[in-house]
Amino acid sequence: MGRTWSRRDIEDRVNVLRERFDGKEFAAAITEFSDELTPEEQADLQEILLERSRAQALRDAPPVERGGWFRRTFERLERRPPS
Repeated sequence: MGRTWSRRDIEDRVNVLRERFDGKEFAAAITEFSDELTPEEQADLQEILLERSRAQALRDAPPVERGGWFRRTFERLERRPPS
């Protein structure tokens, strides 16, 4: 029987792989790592990668796409005194 990976251990391993590899090399390293995991651990890995990809997409998105810009703009317009 192989090693048991906790969610924290999987997160740490993903961090190490991210530091070492980019692009296709990172994807290949993640695939190889995933092959070592049980189905439950693979589900944790998928959740971790999905959470990180969503967070990265939000960081990369222009402010208007992150939301809030329209809300703040219209709130300012609503607070302006009538002319």
